[in-house]
Amino acid sequence: MVFLPGCNFHCPYFHNKTLPKDIAQEGWTLKAIVDYLKDARSIITAVCITGGEPTLMPETLCYLIETFKALGLKIKLDSNGSHPDLLKRLMDKVDYIAMDLKTSIERYPELVGESEKPTIGTKIEESMKLLMDRPEKSYEFRTTLSWDFVDKDVIHDLGNRLKPTTYWYLQRCRLEGLPNKDFLVQETEKIQDCYSIAKKYTNFVFLRE
Repeated sequence: MVFLPGCNFHCPYFHNKTLPKDIAQEGWTLKAIVDYLKDARSIITAVCITGGEPTLMPETLCYLIETFKALGLKIKLDSNGSHPDLLKRLMDKVDYIAMDLKTSIERYPELVGESEKPTIGTKIEESMKLLMDRPEKSYEFRTTLSWDFVDKDVIHDLGNRLKPTTYWYLQRCRLEGLPNKDFLVQETEKIQDCYSIAKKYTNFVFLRE
């Protein structure tokens, strides 16, 4: 996996909050990454580009994709879908795209800065449509079940926008510390409720721990 730093969303559960600092201290240069993959071509056949949000660094992202393709590697791209114009350019250049669906379209402005609030919902919808125009099994949507941003109504809202052949992964929100037994029971029930609703909209819904 290749991690690119920086994200325009403010998700409280974001697992890579220290990424910019970590990369500054221990990150590899682009040349080092490419040299490593050249040497490891016999055992590494695919690369995932993730973050942060990779589309915030368009020049670097495009360079990496072109370079990895030249090495004969398959490429998976992770994205929050906030830059559909760039995603559109990359549709034919990557093998697989995973896009996060954070919450209902109407609530997306809660996750971004003031300058992005007016347009973020439209951009997410555009990116969703771009992915659903791809061949089946070449993309997925994933929703982290953070109850501050996801409930039954949100699952209905998102599900209504998906195709029946869409792959949709619902994943447990990882919390700091060890939850107590009662919390885990309630959590499991809420996850199952969301799963049951999601199955009404697409034939391919999966729970991911």
